[in-house]
Amino acid sequence: MSERRAPMLVRSRVLAISVLLGAPTLLLVSCDRAPDASSTPPAPPPTAPPPPASTAPLPSASTLPPLGGDWLVRLPLEGFLDAVIAAPIGTTSPRPVLIGVHGSRDRPEWACGEFLGVTKGHPFILCPHGVPHHAGPEPLYGFTNAEALKLEIDAGLKALRARFGPYVAEAPMIYGGFSRGAYLGVSIVADDPARFPVAVFGEGGQSSWTDDRASRFARGGGKRVLFVCSTANCERETPPALGILKRAGVEAKMITAGHIGHIVDDRVVTLIRGAWPWLVQDRTGALGPW
Repeated sequence: MSERRAPMLVRSRVLAISVLLGAPTLLLVSCDRAPDASSTPPAPPPTAPPPPASTAPLPSASTLPPLGGDWLVRLPLEGFLDAVIAAPIGTTSPRPVLIGVHGSRDRPEWACGEFLGVTKGHPFILCPHGVPHHAGPEPLYGFTNAEALKLEIDAGLKALRARFGPYVAEAPMIYGGFSRGAYLGVSIVADDPARFPVAVFGEGGQSSWTDDRASRFARGGGKRVLFVCSTANCERETPPALGILKRAGVEAKMITAGHIGHIVDDRVVTLIRGAWPWLVQDRTGALGPW
């Protein structure tokens, strides 16, 4: 499917957000010394003894220095083109991972920029490259099938953890795909819901949901699916998928930017950002913090 991408206008704005630094908290702890046995006899005990000291562990400040470097990083992968990473510059604590998958005749940098605008630079955003799509003078890329995409995601995650180590949280991830990236993503999240309990599918993926996939997604820990539309066709095709997911016990909903075309622009980014609290509402559970 041919796709047109409107120019992104959010990058300069979200870059300022992504470099905010966290500040560790200083803890002042006092302790009592036992009286010397050779000293004078102690005074009679008070009528109301003080409450016992708390045995709860003291919170510890972050041990990670602020993450530095470039916000957009290329990671070489064995057997694939470089993965593109949008890194949470300035973080002093581990951050979760979002997988951002573009469509056909598209680019990984665009997917990373779009989800950077959605998430305000909070997670690591891993954007697979895909294979060259030889249609026109501009170098564009796509994905052949779900199995190849899954292998590329796995290779990218391995490289991400090797590069950023303790800054990468060991927690469930979010899958975000547009068009072809959404279509291929359904089988990936349905087969591995413990790793991808929530997903965002833009302009695609509705027809890939079956009762069996929805049931497997729910049984394995799948929580929530957000469909994002910007065309009339997407709006017409989404309600059956919503019904399939809800019957399986998965929360699902559709948001729409109107009939503005098969694109991702500032209007779509702003729309998804508004629905983000619903998608990641388990902020203190297995999915959090997001």
